[in-house]
Amino acid sequence: MKKQKPTQGALKRLLALYNGEELTLSETQTRLFDKMKREGVIVPASQHGSRTTFKAVGLERLKQYLSEELSIQDLQSFHDYIFSESDKQHTLENPETQAEQRNVKPSPMDGFLVTSVEPIKAQVGGRHFTIEPPQGTYLYIYEYKMFSVPRDVLVVGVENAEVFHRIRSFLNLFPQKKILFVHRHPGGGELARWLKTVGNQYIHFADFDFTSIYTFQHDIYSRIGERASFLVPRNVEELIGRGSRMRYNAQQALYHNVPITDLRLKRLVELIDAQHRCYSPMDDFK
Repeated sequence: MKKQKPTQGALKRLLALYNGEELTLSETQTRLFDKMKREGVIVPASQHGSRTTFKAVGLERLKQYLSEELSIQDLQSFHDYIFSESDKQHTLENPETQAEQRNVKPSPMDGFLVTSVEPIKAQVGGRHFTIEPPQGTYLYIYEYKMFSVPRDVLVVGVENAEVFHRIRSFLNLFPQKKILFVHRHPGGGELARWLKTVGNQYIHFADFDFTSIYTFQHDIYSRIGERASFLVPRNVEELIGRGSRMRYNAQQALYHNVPITDLRLKRLVELIDAQHRCYSPMDDFK
């Protein structure tokens, strides 16, 4: 299968990382850079209040990722080719370029995706409806400020898009049936803002790694406190043992000083450090 090449906007940002520069949070809010965060290729460089910047964890790791995931062996040469004078006019007229320019905005479209296995009653602005999308389809909640579900519905935020698509394979992790599964676009703040306005319990279903713990604490736990929890199944030690040592090594050096604000996660961090591995639910599907 041919690997998709990055668009012009993404290519500029990749070259900036390659040259040792830092990217703002908004510049990394695309699926390409979200995956690079999960894989530990880019990591937080600095944080001033709520402002976070990101940098490449290392030049060799970035080169490896570009080669394996994007089939780019020489980033500078590829960049020069794409931006050559003979291609300028074509680039300006290319719809992909316009799409990329829209996608680099922090929130190209407000809202988040939802799905459920059992029917969930909901309402948007007083209009009642049932969430029960056919398997393989989802609902997009745009008017999230007017969206609500009954208080006894458990809200599960699924960090990984592929896991969200395969959520029926993970139902054994959740004891109750009335669950609203939600998935936000990378870096989107709408989900946290919505959670602040409702009283539902929230579980964060993500990878067992430092990036996911940081994301949960920074984006969710800081907003709604202990009404939110990070999913840690009973067999988490076994799962971490099947995880990636490379992902651990990539993340550990830059996240080890990040404080554990949710003390319930201390044991999870200890397990990750003890085994020197990070685990993703998608590892079992590869």
